[in-house]
Amino acid sequence: MEKKTIDNVKYIFLDYDGTIIENAESEFLKEYFTLLSKKSGIEFNQLLQLVMSSVEETIKNTANDKNLFEKFTMAISQSSRKSPEYWIKLFYAFYETEFDQLSRIVKPKKELIELISKTDKKLIFASNPLFPKIATYKRIKFAGLEPEMFLYVAHMENSTYAKPNPMFFKEIMAKLNLSPDECVMIGDTEFDMACEKVGIKFIHINETEKWKQVF
Repeated sequence: MEKKTIDNVKYIFLDYDGTIIENAESEFLKEYFTLLSKKSGIEFNQLLQLVMSSVEETIKNTANDKNLFEKFTMAISQSSRKSPEYWIKLFYAFYETEFDQLSRIVKPKKELIELISKTDKKLIFASNPLFPKIATYKRIKFAGLEPEMFLYVAHMENSTYAKPNPMFFKEIMAKLNLSPDECVMIGDTEFDMACEKVGIKFIHINETEKWKQVF
């Protein structure tokens, strides 16, 4: 990364799973579905299939007249033949209570967390917005951070698109009136690399020296 590019960076987009925390997404989801299965009374594999297929539908749905939470509840309602209200009530009850147990498995990436806590750069929480606000804020706290540390936190209710759709990044830039050359994305997957399609520089979490320089 050129020195000039580093000097230009004012906004740092950050992924969560595999980036802010060391846990891979698969590890987090296994525990997540174990708890949600107990809460809902729906068998683990059936619930996993139902939720993940609905998430896939949500990601594919590029209509701009609904947010991701609306898209998801519509998709899971159609697949399960249970009402959107049933799912909304279940998920919110889960996020208010049992979801907190997931904090015990979270392994924050300490070196990155320290830089996040000290930087004067503007931070954007750019994990794939597939959790509602209540859960997203809790996930941030699981890592030892506070939502207030971020200029913007992407979650289901304020997002129309999800990664790897580059519109996810474009929507945030439009809302905050950002120029891509002022931004950098730190992440760990090809989904995060979609930022390059809208002109945002991507740094892989394994490129430690590069992201240290950005901070």
